[in-house]
Amino acid sequence: MDMSLAWLGHDILPTYEKISGIRKEVDGICQRCGSDKETLIHAMRDCPRAQEVLVHGVLNNKALEGTYNSCVDWIEDVARMLDKKALSNLITVIWNIWNNQNNRVFRGEEEAAMVTWGTAAVL
Repeated sequence: MDMSLAWLGHDILPTYEKISGIRKEVDGICQRCGSDKETLIHAMRDCPRAQEVLVHGVLNNKALEGTYNSCVDWIEDVARMLDKKALSNLITVIWNIWNNQNNRVFRGEEEAAMVTWGTAAVL
C-alpha cells in the first residue's frame, strides 16, 4: 500500500469508536448520523453524510456497493475498479470527508455534500 494511504490502512484516525475504547465517557456512535458506531469505514463510506459526498465524486458507482469491515478492504477493492486518476480523486474526496467531519466536531460547522466534493475537485 502506498505510504500516502497509511492513515487508511492502519486505521489510525481517531474515530469515536476508537476514542470510546480509551475514554469510557465518550460514546462510540457516529455524531453525524447517530445510526451506527463511528468506525473508519463508517465515517468515510457508510455514513449517510459521507454517502452524499461520494455519490457526487465517485466515477464508478460500483465503488459504493458491497459491505466492508475495514476501510482498507474497501479501498483495495475500489483500486481494482478505478484507474489511477480516478482512485487519486476518490482518496482526495475521502480525505475531504474526514476534514468536513472534523470541522463539524471541532468548529460546529459542516459543509453541504456538494461543497465538500467541490473542495476535493479543486485539489
